[in-house]
Amino acid sequence: MIAFGFGLIHGFGFAAVLTDLVLPQDSLLLSLVSFNVGVELGQLAIVSAFLPLAYLIRHSWSYPRLVLTGGSLAVIAIALVWFSERAFDIQLFPL
Repeated sequence: MIAFGFGLIHGFGFAAVLTDLVLPQDSLLLSLVSFNVGVELGQLAIVSAFLPLAYLIRHSWSYPRLVLTGGSLAVIAIALVWFSERAFDIQLFPL
């Protein structure tokens, strides 16, 4: 519940980008709430797909090495790229 709450607050900050779309004022709140609910549902779908697999392999040798360590390193790498791009106003991976 705490993660959901923080995710929702973070989502509202992120969804503020929707205000740049010049939406009518009477539909702005609905747009923001809909955007956040969609993000949360997407995250729940990903977790729901991964959780049974993680539960099945939790006692194998590969879980701590590949999932925990590899997953943590991947998250760190992505976070560093995003932080660097935003903090230093650079584009490391142009689209």
